[in-house]
Amino acid sequence: MKRSLFFILISVLVFACSKDKFTSEPKVEIRSIQPSTVLSGNVIRLLGNYTDEEGDIDSVYIVYKWFNGSTATLIDTLMRFPTGRLGIPAQLRQSDIAVEFEYNTYNQTNMLTLPGVTRDTSAAFGLVLIDKTRKRSNYVESNKIRLKKP
Repeated sequence: MKRSLFFILISVLVFACSKDKFTSEPKVEIRSIQPSTVLSGNVIRLLGNYTDEEGDIDSVYIVYKWFNGSTATLIDTLMRFPTGRLGIPAQLRQSDIAVEFEYNTYNQTNMLTLPGVTRDTSAAFGLVLIDKTRKRSNYVESNKIRLKKP
């Protein structure tokens, strides 16, 4: 009887101590990027989601990479954007993210603009979330897309 009670107590403790999906550091993932081939004037839409225990996401670093075959030839950070500028809801523990770029045109004043390339190339985009206490999320990167020369 004591052995059974001990086994049950240990089992309860193990299951009760399992990790919650929310952590102190933000977690982000990218679900998709569209379109796969981008022409001048197209809108690139990066979709993802995040979790953050405190719900205090403050800003986002957007990273872009240009590729020559499988080798990254340019890696840069567009800049750090406040969440309100990108339409990411404030004070939520979990939410979807949609970041949009206009490629090589300036038709939308409220949208980020990605400059045109001098030759057809591949590109990928990465995200890092930062909360109000300066904790950073994991870095995630999209699949590659094809940018066509304007």
